[in-house]
Amino acid sequence: MGPIRRFLDRTIVPRSLLGRSLLIVVAPVVLLQIVLTIIFYNRHWDVVTRWLASGVAGEVALLVEQLESTPDPEARRLLMDQARRHFDLRLSFEPGGRLDAGARVAALDRGLLRHIDNKILEAFAEALDKPFLVELRPAEPERIAVHVELSDGLLRVLASRKRVTATTTGLLLAWMVGASAILLVIAIHFMRLQIRPIRRLARAVESFGMGRDPGPLRPQGAAEVRGAAHAFNQMRERVNRHLAQRTEMLAAVSHDLRTPLTRMKLELELLGDGADPVLAGLRQDVAEMVQLVEDYLSFARGEGRETIEPTPLGPILESMRERAERGGLTAEVAAEPGITIPVRPLAFRRCLANLVDNACRHARWVRITAKRAARHVEITVEDDGPGIPESQRERVFQPFVRLDQSRSRETGGVGLGLTIARDIVLGHGGEISLHTSTRGGLKALVRLPV
Repeated sequence: MGPIRRFLDRTIVPRSLLGRSLLIVVAPVVLLQIVLTIIFYNRHWDVVTRWLASGVAGEVALLVEQLESTPDPEARRLLMDQARRHFDLRLSFEPGGRLDAGARVAALDRGLLRHIDNKILEAFAEALDKPFLVELRPAEPERIAVHVELSDGLLRVLASRKRVTATTTGLLLAWMVGASAILLVIAIHFMRLQIRPIRRLARAVESFGMGRDPGPLRPQGAAEVRGAAHAFNQMRERVNRHLAQRTEMLAAVSHDLRTPLTRMKLELELLGDGADPVLAGLRQDVAEMVQLVEDYLSFARGEGRETIEPTPLGPILESMRERAERGGLTAEVAAEPGITIPVRPLAFRRCLANLVDNACRHARWVRITAKRAARHVEITVEDDGPGIPESQRERVFQPFVRLDQSRSRETGGVGLGLTIARDIVLGHGGEISLHTSTRGGLKALVRLPV
């Protein structure tokens, strides 16, 4: 069942909800129309055509019998006048006329090409016992011509096409197709109205997943869609409340931790000039604690209450180049001009700064590039440092993870730089990955939606 379902999803079944809904509505209607058309064609059209043709054929047969039994020319003329008035037929008689056998066979062959024409010919064949020829497509398209060979001549009869075929068939088909088209247009309109709230909900969820608060969503549509919108609004309120509580808690933690550390630094300064190795060690421990607290708060604070806004990328990359040069690196920037991305400016600067600072600690050269892709922007920061083994590249994104082989404690940092960078990128709905640079070092690739 799995391969069949995949085949149908790829070939026949539309992928969109609107397409699938229309398929559910249209497929039964089309199938029903096909079945009804077949039934109507086999029963109604055939039967009615046969009855109509039999009626005309009976009138012609009656006229032939009367003419054969009436040899008087004047009586024949009166009989034909009566037939014209009562049977609505055009009659003419050619004395001594005969049918061409070859033409008769050809006409019958042409008539057999169509099912309905064959029914007309069968009706005349059953009613007439004389040689005859039926022209179903004479010079006048609205009539049929019947030639009957009598003993003393050739009788030519012109009858209206409406008298031998059902005229309601085309009208019925037109009504079926027209009504179906109108109902299909109405169905498409109402389907769009029903699917519009689902699309709006999908856009809101996607935007919220990228860190862009779309605001409360107004419930619309069916009861199930309204329930999903209510659930989204409740989820959004809980997430925003959790972020606000976390920010407030971290602000209090920041104040509580910084105050005793500042007091400890002041007391150590008052104890001496730093010649005592014990005091020097204490000062170094306090400095490390201050750095640890700042890095931890920076990680836990995340993006805070900063809002997303369209931000030009060029000035940010230039500031990162200056930052790398102040760190003693040779820096290069290659970016496509005019790139603007929706980001939280301070948080995004912190993300790139962490990547550049990571290169400053372990490399002598760094290059920052940016280019547009289909629906996102790619930013790379690569260096010529020792790099990170491929087996450890996912692990270094975890908080407080350090690789002692290539990232010693003397170089600084507590193992939160890449964690903070990834947290910011994910908060913008993007992704970050590590690779090997062209110079054998580390290359960080950031993809952000636009």
